[in-house]
Amino acid sequence: MSKLSVLGLGLRCPEQATQRCLDSLRQADRVFLISDNLEKQDWLRQLNPNFYNLMTHYALGKPRRDTYQEMADQVLDCLKSGGNAALVSYGHPLVFCDPSRLAIEQTVGAGYELEVLPGVSSIDCLLADLRVDAHQYGLQIYEGHDLLLHAVAVDPSCSQIIFQVPSLGDNTGGWQPGRFRGFIRALGEKLAQSFGEDHEVVLYFGSNSPERPTRADRCLLKELHQVEMVSEYTLWVPPLGYESLPPDLQSRDVPVDLELAGTGMAWSDRTQEMTDLMAGRDVYTLQAIPELPEAVAVDDFTRLPADGRPKLVLFPAHPCNSGGVHWARQAQAAGLSYRIRPSISWEGGVYCDVPIDPGLLGFQSFPARHQPPEPINLATLLRLPADPRPGARYWGPVSAFQEQAQADSVALFVTGPSPRPIENGPFLRALQLSAVERLVAFLELHESRLVLQKNPSAKMWLHANLQLAGREIREALAKTDLAQLAGDGNWSLYLLDHPEHPAAPYLLLRMRCEEALESVAKGISLEPLVGWIKAHR
Repeated sequence: MSKLSVLGLGLRCPEQATQRCLDSLRQADRVFLISDNLEKQDWLRQLNPNFYNLMTHYALGKPRRDTYQEMADQVLDCLKSGGNAALVSYGHPLVFCDPSRLAIEQTVGAGYELEVLPGVSSIDCLLADLRVDAHQYGLQIYEGHDLLLHAVAVDPSCSQIIFQVPSLGDNTGGWQPGRFRGFIRALGEKLAQSFGEDHEVVLYFGSNSPERPTRADRCLLKELHQVEMVSEYTLWVPPLGYESLPPDLQSRDVPVDLELAGTGMAWSDRTQEMTDLMAGRDVYTLQAIPELPEAVAVDDFTRLPADGRPKLVLFPAHPCNSGGVHWARQAQAAGLSYRIRPSISWEGGVYCDVPIDPGLLGFQSFPARHQPPEPINLATLLRLPADPRPGARYWGPVSAFQEQAQADSVALFVTGPSPRPIENGPFLRALQLSAVERLVAFLELHESRLVLQKNPSAKMWLHANLQLAGREIREALAKTDLAQLAGDGNWSLYLLDHPEHPAAPYLLLRMRCEEALESVAKGISLEPLVGWIKAHR
């Protein structure tokens, strides 16, 4: 039977590629890649010459959903022909990767064999570079629109990781990052309800290219909407009372006294980077590794010999899942230089076992002592102690997660409700705050036909455009073609469904102007519109 392997190369490839991933790549009859990175393409061809880049399906003006479906269909065609396929993306294959999700659904539906292998994700890199203690505090992960729209219970005692903050309010993917700051402001207000407006947060960009350095820019929640955005930013909100360590943004080639790395969910999940680190260093491990008998087992930082030799300590899964940040704090107190290396995290393993996309559905992960908030409106991983003694925990690999814990399980995975409940307040607030910005963005698309330059006042400009839009719509309604097509007076729905009609932009103009006037009446500034009018007068 044909088999599909869905693989992640890691954010920084090839050093973060796992041994399991490399083995699957070599065995595939055909490799399909989702990446425009030429270096990755050359590297993959050396592993397997039967290589095809799915990026050729992208086209200007083509809907993304059509592109992703074509990618998944091409992979399925390979399976139908009797071959084994590998679908490869950078990072983790199920973190914001629609082609992988579609290919998995079609493969399962057609009855073919499937394996999904985790990769080092952008989340794993964020944990390591920002030195986030997921071991003690847990994580909540979701996309920015998700937090505004759904009734997600934000827990200020654990870290929040929020995707796609710069593109909030952009449903086309065509605007510059941070274009709709009203949405970003609404997100900051939502988080401030739990953390306070003076809580410091970090906007993180994890680079996958030597030409673009990793960034970690700090601001207060009340300043979030004022920050100059980078499209790849992910927001980290530390827990209340959390003592942050300085982020690690230096070159990974700079030698340090202590390297803290993870073995992933299994020894075969070790990255090439971790393998390279073992050369020339004394190797220590928190748990015995049968494949590495020469490693010395230690259970505490103080048991490391103070001999000045460079050391590598291996943790189960990701160091930030397994106490690595505590070791980092001890190393810093001892005056030692250190670095946390990203690896496959507990969460990354769960995404593949379920499977689940944390960006689309939301995800949270807690240690056993933590009491998750109710109601749980995110998929939840509750890590249970294998040892019944009070306070004991087990942080080893988990082979599979199910909706209910097995008798011998060490973790409990709970799926969130489907569909999740809607919370209108924050999202409506975002629409209100961004009403003028969305009007200006709309005008930029239709500038040549819709601009009135004779009015000096922004409010007068809005009223004049309302009159213009009403006149154009009335003239269109008087034409028999629109009257016949719309029928029963539903002309507004018809125009919204047919943006190519000459009257459709005027209906949208009327709606945008009405929204802007309503928001201005509630105290929203017209400054973006004033600036736009001046620039086009």
